[in-house]
Amino acid sequence: MHRIAVWAGAAALLAGCKLPGSFPEQEHICTFDGAREQERTASAANVSTPIINTAEVNGIVYNIALGQIPVIAPGDTVTLTGSGLGAGPDIDFTKIMIGKSRVLESDLTMFEQKLAIQDEVNYETTKVVDRWNKDILSWENSRVSFTVPVHVESGELALTLQIQKRDGYNSSYTRPGEPHNVIDAITRRIIGDFDHKCDVVSKLSEEPYGTSLTVQVNNPGFEELVREGREVFWSFDYNLGLAHQFRDLSWDAIFQYNSIDPVAGGSAWDLENLFGAYPNVPGQVPDEAIKPVHFDRYPMPSPIPGLLGTGPQKHSGMTTNTGWAGYRYAEAVDPYKGDGSWAGFNCASCHGNRITWERAPGDIVTKIVPGLPNPKWSMKWAILQHKDGLQTKTFEGIYTKEDGPAFMPGNKDVAKDLLIYHMPQGAGEHNMIRIVGEGSETDNDNQFSPIAIPNVTFYTGIRRSLSHTESYVGFEGSYIHSEEPDGAMGAMYAQPLKALTAYMTTLDQYDDELRNVGLYRWLRHKGLMPGDAPGSEGAFVQTGWQNIPSVSATVARGKQTYDKACASCHTDKVGLHTNEQMIPLSEVGRFFAPTIYQKNQQSIRVSFLRDIYWTQQRGLLSDGHVRNIEDLVNPQRCQEGSSLYNRYYTLHPALNDASKSFPDEIDPYPSLNRKGDVFRVPVPVIEKKNDIHQKRKRFIKRHRYFVRPDFDDQYFYWDFQKMRREWGQDEMGAPAPIGMPATPHPWCAEKAEDMNDLVTYLLTL
Repeated sequence: MHRIAVWAGAAALLAGCKLPGSFPEQEHICTFDGAREQERTASAANVSTPIINTAEVNGIVYNIALGQIPVIAPGDTVTLTGSGLGAGPDIDFTKIMIGKSRVLESDLTMFEQKLAIQDEVNYETTKVVDRWNKDILSWENSRVSFTVPVHVESGELALTLQIQKRDGYNSSYTRPGEPHNVIDAITRRIIGDFDHKCDVVSKLSEEPYGTSLTVQVNNPGFEELVREGREVFWSFDYNLGLAHQFRDLSWDAIFQYNSIDPVAGGSAWDLENLFGAYPNVPGQVPDEAIKPVHFDRYPMPSPIPGLLGTGPQKHSGMTTNTGWAGYRYAEAVDPYKGDGSWAGFNCASCHGNRITWERAPGDIVTKIVPGLPNPKWSMKWAILQHKDGLQTKTFEGIYTKEDGPAFMPGNKDVAKDLLIYHMPQGAGEHNMIRIVGEGSETDNDNQFSPIAIPNVTFYTGIRRSLSHTESYVGFEGSYIHSEEPDGAMGAMYAQPLKALTAYMTTLDQYDDELRNVGLYRWLRHKGLMPGDAPGSEGAFVQTGWQNIPSVSATVARGKQTYDKACASCHTDKVGLHTNEQMIPLSEVGRFFAPTIYQKNQQSIRVSFLRDIYWTQQRGLLSDGHVRNIEDLVNPQRCQEGSSLYNRYYTLHPALNDASKSFPDEIDPYPSLNRKGDVFRVPVPVIEKKNDIHQKRKRFIKRHRYFVRPDFDDQYFYWDFQKMRREWGQDEMGAPAPIGMPATPHPWCAEKAEDMNDLVTYLLTL
């Protein structure tokens, strides 16, 4: 039941507070642009090696062939001349990187965010509140002009121009034989009279080609921009505090150990293992995570208004420490309670992994490393309850009445807590806590589709961010539209977004050390440590794998295997190890059901490869179901009937020997749902009609690929084989099941004897 129903006398003030219309549906508004595709086809037929002869900076011409190094600064206009430079980002799939900063290809327009209070759904209007204009000024085959981004660091850096050709497009599953058109993700939440842009999901040439030159960047404002971005990352609550308390979640009760765990019973006290909350410890986190921070203007305005005499919503205020990394109090105005300060979470809660390592002999450090996925983060916070007088309150949407899917219809009471409780850690599925039919584009869809938290230590080079297509604009775009289901509030203003982007370019500061740490621990665990390697972790890190002859030789052999088995998708010119292909769902597959966004795109982007030793702690692939990098590349995983395949992808009694990947690393998964074995959820024992267990059971059964096998009537098992055979017709309106592959990501090493070399190489990426 919506909270609004309990406030008497609010009806007059809520007039006009319902959702004013429907969100645009790409199937209805998108049409195929044949002329644009002809241009792309023509360009794809004209491939030549790019050559840059000169670079003109504010009228000064530098001759690249003579080794002259252009000197540039943010805001400078740079014109590159040469040949084979391509047709630009709209016709070809191109990007320019300066160091770790991408030159922005698309205009970012920030639209007004509003909340339909009665429906509790966020949407956008056509009113523009801010802009971040693109950096690309013009692009021709012999001449490219752009402005230097504000978020580029100082120093002698590589300027890389990369080109891929668009050589076709993915076909639609819902309209077989037709191109799959998708709406511009930047505007898809606008309700009103608006001319939405659409594009196909382009196929790309596998092998990107490009060229680089050296530039000298002078950006005296970079450090200040990074400081501002660090505050946004660690100190801002993304307006979640007010939104969460508005929906009856009490972070105060959680952090004071006064919350109730309705599944395990009793008080929720072990917050780290429950949902990955790490305490704020000086030295382990930056000062901005602990000290009070005042925002003269919040990075994004809250659409929750002031009502009933409480005054206007705050658009500036103080954020303060909760004692936990990634969780901050922020001043706001509750429309019914008035001024207050409520806790919500930010980037660091999901994108921060606490690691202890030896960086040199005797020098042991512990850091919450920003950018790495938090392998202990889970959705369990959403089900925690608290007492409010005589009432027990839970986050709205956990216990509710909502419609079932077509195969199990009826508007009935459900309890979502048990299924949420057993969702794999290191992944989320926020639409589950919405309610069917609320009107949001992220309403609960009764599909179990966890999405793994991505690694973002080096992410700014990605254009097809979050598996969106080229109509999206990479990292910058992914953060102007924060996800709605758990309450985040829309577009960020341009200046803090630029600052956050600058800070994101610094998150790889520990990467070299941590690659060496991971490689050392893996070699030691496998008994593969060579005789010429230093004996301690600190000495290995200080030496570096490149300077250990036997290890560097193994890495070289592993790269040869990689080039044969992986490079057709995982290669580029900018160090991300992805060509950003959008692979159709029927080719790449999923273990769990595809997410709402993957359904919209009908495809999944090739992931970038980085920090794999640490990323695998939350599981690998887009749903995190693969336990470690060895299993991912093992030929048996791609071989139906093998012991490893059966363990991952067939129904069987849960194994008790699901060993840890690395004994000295955390294993956050309970034995029932440890990755690399069957995924199962307990069957609630019904004690009486309409009790909580019956509602839990009903909710699990509404997810059609949970089954109760003959060999175990105490658990619901996830039936991958059923899902891959049947998914698509009911879930996305395809005329028939789309037919997913027998193995999610059906690409493995060819030979088992190549595995150790390949893994050794992958751990250096």
